[in-house]
This record gives sequence, structure tokens and C-alpha cells, in this order.
Amino acid sequence: MDSSARPMQGPVLLATARWSRDGGVGAHVQVSAAALAERGVEVRVLAAQLDPDEPPPGVALIEAPRLFERRAPMAERLAGVLRDPPAVAHLHQVDDPQIASALRRVAPVVVSAHGYTGCTSGVHYFEPGNECSRPHGPGCIPNLAFRGCAHTNYPKTLPRKYLNTSRGRAALRRADLAVSYSTAVDRHLADNGLPRRLIVPYFPTMPATAGSGHESRRRVVFAGRIVRPKGVGVLIEAAAEVPDTEFVLCGDGRELDSMRGLAEQRGLGERIRFTGWLDAGGLARELADASVVVVPSLWPEPFGLVGIEGFAAGRPAVASATGGIPDWLEHGTSGLAVAPGDPHALAAALTELLADASRQREMGLAGRAHVERLYTPARHVQILLGGYETARARWSESSSRARSAVRPRLISRS
Repeated sequence: MDSSARPMQGPVLLATARWSRDGGVGAHVQVSAAALAERGVEVRVLAAQLDPDEPPPGVALIEAPRLFERRAPMAERLAGVLRDPPAVAHLHQVDDPQIASALRRVAPVVVSAHGYTGCTSGVHYFEPGNECSRPHGPGCIPNLAFRGCAHTNYPKTLPRKYLNTSRGRAALRRADLAVSYSTAVDRHLADNGLPRRLIVPYFPTMPATAGSGHESRRRVVFAGRIVRPKGVGVLIEAAAEVPDTEFVLCGDGRELDSMRGLAEQRGLGERIRFTGWLDAGGLARELADASVVVVPSLWPEPFGLVGIEGFAAGRPAVASATGGIPDWLEHGTSGLAVAPGDPHALAAALTELLADASRQREMGLAGRAHVERLYTPARHVQILLGGYETARARWSESSSRARSAVRPRLISRS
């Protein structure tokens, strides 16, 4: 079905934990809602917490402070939306099978997997470059205990995480369609036995800004959470091997202080700048002024949104060849791919690209062309609306079968 011919018939409900740009998912939900509304779709957003900023035109916000209170009445959890059902309900990080079931009684349900929803640790790897491929289940327990895939200093939290993962997978299974945003997460969903799937392209969450001074500057920019799976420690170790270069680390996280300490230990205090959390405008400027955008992840990034945001600004990337990163990074054309977890390989790739400003420009332009071809709001909306129509058709068919099954049989009397 060509969903570009007409807008969605009826409102789309987007359910999310927070209406906020405090992370990749939050930023995506905001720009996706705006893109749908610009296409003429009526958008309602149900969120447990709302930022005070005004929503974009065509987007209505519904505050549901009890959304995640499992013992609360469902009508209160969903803040009355069941009384006025949407055409489609689309859940973003609302991995609750009860909510999925309640909404599906009145509307088709789409559930997005922005990460590895069927993975107890959430990071889906044993060691850098060794991704997990097993479905969620009891077999995960010995892996968590003995094969190192837990990746936590707090093992007492694992039973709760395992149960939450079971609930998240159950929500996906109750949906009419499971949406992911990369081939890596799509494989994960397939491994978990989900047949009704669709890959929807992300697009940059902020307008690109033009940078300057690239011919004379050596500046490497990282953007993301300051946590171990993001490879910040590997980047700092690599920085020690890349002289005369400024490293800018944008983001916040629980390991920010320890990473600052590591930079000091390596004698890099004057060459590494930690910006903390930045708003969209501040981050766009840092990416635009980068010589190279770096994505040194240890875990298999579900996608790596900062990569295409750097491309949109015309900057090349050096990134780990893992997870969803190969979806957008073409080695040798738009940047360089390196083995995850190897600081020497990362340093060599950065040194190679920093030495050639002309190559940086060519790769950045190739990356921008790639984004303009595949990762645009228009393409995102077109494919997403097609997915909504598929979900509606599946839900209508399922509802018809359910009504037929309960229809009373006529009893003949002789």
C-alpha cells in the first residue's frame, strides 16, 4: 500500500516515558511526532512526564503520571485514551504487555524496539565484537552468570532485569507490528521469534549546522552517554597515541568522573574537553566543528544516531564495526570502520583521517549524500505510515476472527 497518497485516517497515539530530548529515544519521538504532524497526521503523545516546552503544531500532549504504576487501574494509567481510541497506538520504551493488551482491544498496536529489548543486560554482547544471537529465555541465566554478558557491577539487579525483559518481549509479541531502526535490532527481534517486523529509518534529530576551520584543525568529537559500553575509555587510550589533536567529549553519564580521571592519568587533561550534556543547538555546533566524529562503541550499537547527525553536518566518522553502525557507515567512503575495543586500531584510523583534510571533506560529503538519500523525515514517515497500515490490516483481520469465534451458534429445533 502506498501510504504517501493520503494521511493517516484518525489520530496516531505515541506512548513514551518522557516527552523530552534527554536521550536518543526521547529526541527521536519528538522529531518523529513533528514529522508525522507536518504530513497531516493528527498526533497525540501520552507520556508519564512532560517537558514544559510547547509541542510542535499538530501534536497534542497527554500527561499520564501513573503510566508505569502496574497496580493502578488501566484507565488511569492511560489517562483516559481508551475512551477515544486512536487509529494506531505506537509504544516507544513502554515495554508493558498489559498496556499493549489494553490498547489492542481498541486499536492496532505498534511497539518500537530502539534497543535490544529481549536482552537482560540490554547491551547484547559478551565482549567487543562478539555479539549475542540467542533468544531471551532460561538459557540466558548461565550466560549472565558465567560468560560475562551481564556487564554490571550490581548482579543483584539481574533477576529484576530478567523479569522486565520477559515483559518487554511479551509486549512485542502482543503487538500487530514490531518496529526497529537497524538490521542489527531486526536480527535480534527475529532471534526472539517475532515474525511481524519492519525496519524504519531514523533521521537526524536536529538541524545540521555549518562548521569552519576544518583545513587547519585537528578535532575529534564524541557524543553520547559517558558509560563503558560507549567505548569512552578506549577513546581516551587511543587519544594518547594521536598527538596534536583536541578531543571533545559531549555527554553525561555515571562514569563521567572516572573518565575525567583516566584522561588526567594519561596526561591528556589539556587535550580532552568534557562538555557535559548539551542541548540540540550546542551539540550541532560541536559536530559541525569536528574534523572527525568518533563512535568507539564496545557494545553493538542498535544504530548510532550521532553518526548520521555528523554526516548531515558534512563530517566523516570513525566508528566501531559492530551492531547497526555498518548500516550507515561505508568503510573507505564515508569514514573508517575499526574493530571495537582496540585503542590502537582506533588511534591508527583517527591519525590516518586527521592527516588528510581533503579526504575528510570528500568522506563528509559522501556521508551527507547518504543521509539525504536514506535518512530523511519524508522517508521515515512514508515507511512508518506503511507500517501503520499493515498493523491496521492485521488487527482488523484478528478482530474479525475473534468476533467470529464468540458469535453464538444457532440451535436448530426439531
